[in-house]
Amino acid sequence: MKKYENMGDYQEEETSEEGFSPEGYEIKRPKKHLLYRIFNPEGSGKEAKPIPDGPDGLKKCFMIYGRNITNMLYINIIKILGNFPLIFAVYALSGAVNRVTTGATSGVFAPLHGVMLHKQSPVLMALFGVHGGQGTQQVLTPLTYVFLGVSLLFIFTWGVINTGTTYLLRGMVRRDPIFFWSDFKGAIKRNFKQGFIIGIIDAVLMLLLIYDFYFFYINGSMMFYIMVIVFAFYMMARYYLYLLLITFDLSIWKIFKNAFIFAILGFRRNILAFLGLMLIIGAEYFLLGIFYPLGIVFPLIVMFSSIAYFGAYAAWPKIKEIMIDPYVEDKKKKTSK
Repeated sequence: MKKYENMGDYQEEETSEEGFSPEGYEIKRPKKHLLYRIFNPEGSGKEAKPIPDGPDGLKKCFMIYGRNITNMLYINIIKILGNFPLIFAVYALSGAVNRVTTGATSGVFAPLHGVMLHKQSPVLMALFGVHGGQGTQQVLTPLTYVFLGVSLLFIFTWGVINTGTTYLLRGMVRRDPIFFWSDFKGAIKRNFKQGFIIGIIDAVLMLLLIYDFYFFYINGSMMFYIMVIVFAFYMMARYYLYLLLITFDLSIWKIFKNAFIFAILGFRRNILAFLGLMLIIGAEYFLLGIFYPLGIVFPLIVMFSSIAYFGAYAAWPKIKEIMIDPYVEDKKKKTSK
């Protein structure tokens, strides 16, 4: 065997014939870094296990997820930058532009203080000692309201971004070849009008549900438990909303109608995806509690794309089973006659 030095990828140690070029020189690619193997798990294909063609279970779900981890990172970045007005809401709600002051922590303080201005007694003094505690409070400033107002512009980007990213996620679930940027832009171009309108409706409904959810929670109303069910049902219907948009030529009314029907028909898969969503949110809350910087980084990497992926994986097989397979089978029967 001829020996070469300083030939880059060529090395002189002897191996089997599979490691030689047509000229007889050994070709040995440099060892990939750990990060490369993580974000390119298929590598050269030697170690990539084929994804089974059986039922769409959890094993296949995580296999497809692992094969597309790089695309998941890109989709997460697109979701954050594409809906950039929400960054203003996060900044405003963090309290960075609020005014910090001190005030009573008990709601009884104000009337109790008013009574004590006119009458003093040991009982009132004892109550004042219990309810007169002071603490720091956040006071909204004009800049806070400006930031919150600007953040509402996300309703105009929400549907467009979801349309493009859902097309990519559907390709992953179906294991189609993905041409990331061209597929993303093409999906938006073909479905821009409906995606824009559905995005506005979707964003408004989500804001109303979150507001009602929070309102009934702080007021201790029994309506809170009803809102939990309504919120969960709508989140499951959303799994189908954008998939129906990019797959079929339907009116906006029929897209929402079918999405709600599929939320019931695919309840078993939907509830698993919803529990996965709750686990991801719980993991984020846990990370914020134990190590705040890690809790900040997690949403920036794969949190939002992961939630969208698990929803698409749960929804697509049911759409295929009910709306696509019967049509394909009927078409085959007609052509065979």
